[in-house]
Amino acid sequence: MLGATSCSGDKPESDGSPSTTTSTSTSSTPAASTPAASNSSAGPEETLPDLTAAQVVAAFTGKQYKCSTDEAYDTCSQGTTSVQVLIGDHPRPPVLSLQASGVAAEATTKLTEFAPEALELAHVNPRGQIVDWLKQQSGKTSAQTTFGDWNVEFSTESDSEAPGAILTLTDKLCKVNCGAE
Repeated sequence: MLGATSCSGDKPESDGSPSTTTSTSTSSTPAASTPAASNSSAGPEETLPDLTAAQVVAAFTGKQYKCSTDEAYDTCSQGTTSVQVLIGDHPRPPVLSLQASGVAAEATTKLTEFAPEALELAHVNPRGQIVDWLKQQSGKTSAQTTFGDWNVEFSTESDSEAPGAILTLTDKLCKVNCGAE
């Protein structure tokens, strides 16, 4: 279900570009220095440091998500939304999968509402661009793109036991143990 990707032991390189604005509105207010999820962005977003899979799970646990572990993933859920984090000792999770259950259109809306907080808790950069792109996928059944060092895939499931919407991010830098077996 989740794609394999790549991730090296090195920290990802940044292109240094401060022009990662994610909204057409402009603001003279500098980016916040404390992570606070929002559904809209104003101005350049703060680049957050990479977190390991364990640190990502701890961030979700700290926000009252219920987390459990299967063979390859930690899953943290709250209501009809969840995030799956590939377990491993990489500098950041090689795979993150955000999910919302329900009828495709409703699940896509829930996923779009969940994504800003989830991507911020996971320290995904550039999260604002990914959220803006996700908003543009409303009404679609699938789409793919790339942002920074992340391959991003959106899909919906309607003819399955677990209908819903899924946003999967795979780290392009991962080279070893980058997906579930």
